[in-house]
Amino acid sequence: MRKHYFLFFIGFFAAVALSAQSSRRSPSLAFGIQVSQPIGDFATNYDGYPAGLAGTFTGPLSNSPFELGLGFSWNQMGAKDEEVSVLMGQDAAGDDIYEQGNLRVRSNDYRYQIVTRFKPFKGSVQVYGDLMAGVERYTTFTDISISSSGYSEVIETNNQQHDFGLTIGWAAGARVKVTRVLFIDARFEKLQGGVAEYVDQESILVNAEEATIQFETKETRTDRFTYQLGIAIEF
Repeated sequence: MRKHYFLFFIGFFAAVALSAQSSRRSPSLAFGIQVSQPIGDFATNYDGYPAGLAGTFTGPLSNSPFELGLGFSWNQMGAKDEEVSVLMGQDAAGDDIYEQGNLRVRSNDYRYQIVTRFKPFKGSVQVYGDLMAGVERYTTFTDISISSSGYSEVIETNNQQHDFGLTIGWAAGARVKVTRVLFIDARFEKLQGGVAEYVDQESILVNAEEATIQFETKETRTDRFTYQLGIAIEF
C-alpha cells in the first residue's frame, strides 16, 4: 500500500511538472510590506512586532516549475528620538557653544536569502512554495542632527552594535493577476534563526547633556513567523 501511495505522488508531481512546462515561464520581482512575529525564545525576550519592507527576485530553471532567486528584507526593531545638547565648538572667550539637536536611535534587522521555489501553475491565480537559507544582520546606530536655515543636517553617525546570524525556513504564497504583468502577492514565512545578539530596546538610556546612549543587549535564538502583502511583476 505504501508503495502505491509513493508511486501515486511521484506520478502526480511529474504530471504537474509536465503540464506546467506547456506555457512559457517568466522571471518575477515581488516586494511589499512585512510584519514579523517573534516566536519561542525570541518572543520571550523581545516585546514587539518588527515591521518593514521585503522583496524577492526569482527566475525559472529552464521552462520548469522550479525557480531560483534571491530575497531581501528590512525590519525595524526599535526607534527612539531625543532632544540633546550638541557641542559645536568654542567662542572667542574659550567658552563652549551648544546647540539644540536631535539624537535618533534606530535598531534594524536585515535578511539576505537564497530562495528556491516550486510554482506549479502559471495563470490568473498562482500558488507557490519556497525554501530559503541565508544570513541576517542586527544593527543599532545613532545619528545626531541639528536644524539650521530651515533644513536638518546630520553631523554625527555611530554604529552602536551589530551582529550576524543564520536563518533557514520555508514560505507559502499566492498571487492573483491584476493586469498582464501585475499581481497581488501574499505570503507567509516560518523562519528558524540562529543565536544572535541585539539591543534590548527597553534598556536604552539617552544622556541629553552629553548626547550619548547606554544600553544592554540580549542573546537568543531568533525564530519567527512573517506576514507579507505586496505586488509582483512578471517580466
